[in-house]
Amino acid sequence: MTTTEFDLLLAFCRNPGRVITREELLSLTHTGLAGPIERSVDVHISRLRQKIEADPKSPVLLQTVRLGGYMFTANVEQA
Repeated sequence: MTTTEFDLLLAFCRNPGRVITREELLSLTHTGLAGPIERSVDVHISRLRQKIEADPKSPVLLQTVRLGGYMFTANVEQA
């Protein structure tokens, strides 16, 4: 897992069940990129799905929310 993928997963684990916009993900992952490069979040999400989803083409854990962003649907418990 790359650093960016890990940072995305960490951001989702800290905000389970909440829609997070691309802009927020860029901020939470400290990439600091904006503009057309924010679409790179989609590429990182796709790669993350390849690693955590049973069927990345039909994601259950990491869902796209149309016109909203992404939402992590797994139950997360703090240790």
